[in-house]
Amino acid sequence: MKAREALLTMIALGLCACADPPKGAERADREFKQFQIVYPILIRDCGFNTCHGSTDRFFQVSGPGRVRLDSASKAFDGVTGDEISASFDSALSMIDPKHPDASLLLRKPLSIQAGGMSHGGVDDFGRNVYRTANDQGFVAISNFVFSPAPSPAPAPAK
Repeated sequence: MKAREALLTMIALGLCACADPPKGAERADREFKQFQIVYPILIRDCGFNTCHGSTDRFFQVSGPGRVRLDSASKAFDGVTGDEISASFDSALSMIDPKHPDASLLLRKPLSIQAGGMSHGGVDDFGRNVYRTANDQGFVAISNFVFSPAPSPAPAPAK
């Protein structure tokens, strides 16, 4: 099973690197580049159809090997610009820019014992997605949450 997850992650990383950055002048290129590291982790750890691949969830992640945004896409077709853009927007909506350490993107998947908050996504043993703040996936998400916010666009010259 670990080999399959590693393969899915490698596929998603390769596909993600080929995706066009989301549209919108308000997004910093650096922030999107950081998201390209996080996206395969979110697909792997959160994008199941019964979890955050579901349209019933506020936070949604879709892409290769998981739930597809467009039903015409096959399971392992490359990530679409719409999928990565929607996943990026969804992740940004879970970040508190004034208090990044309180961001739901960080607090929800982390176990309560490690400083997280209640999350329905526990496994058969009652464990949360990330048991400690040192879990590799959690560290990558944390780096994204604490990455610099986009700078406002300069005012046009008059």
